[in-house]
Amino acid sequence: MPIVARVYIVRHGETQENRDGIVQGQLDTALNAVGLEQARMVGEKLRSIPFKIAFTSDLSRAVQTAETILAHHPDVKLQKKIELRERFMGMLQGKTYTTKLQAATVDKTFEPGALFAARAETWWLKDIVTGTTALPSTTNPYHILVVSHGGFIGTLMRSLIHSRRVSCAPGVVVQRCMNTSVTIVDVNHTGLGVIVQWADTSHLKESSDNVVEENADEI
Repeated sequence: MPIVARVYIVRHGETQENRDGIVQGQLDTALNAVGLEQARMVGEKLRSIPFKIAFTSDLSRAVQTAETILAHHPDVKLQKKIELRERFMGMLQGKTYTTKLQAATVDKTFEPGALFAARAETWWLKDIVTGTTALPSTTNPYHILVVSHGGFIGTLMRSLIHSRRVSCAPGVVVQRCMNTSVTIVDVNHTGLGVIVQWADTSHLKESSDNVVEENADEI
């Protein structure tokens, strides 16, 4: 079935908090030197993609990543969305990963998991499904950039799979996504999507030994 949109979902580049195992949640942290270089590399990887629409979390680490990618696409307006923020992690924000492991399994100050998933899926339905299906018909699909956070991306995709709005192409497995990993979802005219690529980091090949594999914001 012809697709109307190809959505490129990118996790932001590395922050010092990522490197130090600190829970960020909705803290407004910036990319470190490694993260800036990762953003440059993913920008190079995506420079030939004819983006027409771009969304990002309004947190600085995501905005910096998105702006670096869009340096190759100066005509594309970046839309900053509070809905694309990471999960609010309550009293654990700013604390170390070790502290998090020692904390209770459920913290009443967290954004509840069900509400986090609903926030993510509601955004997808509004800006991706409704937004793209309302666009003028074209021969080629609209290419859309989305920059967000590891916990958000995983929660969004798992929620959409659970609601059967998205499925995985053969061989695609939804796992953890690293900094500046690229996930691709094809969306057809009915609004249903297929994950055709999950969390690719081939652009980080030269620095793969230095990639932070743990994400303190994922429970």
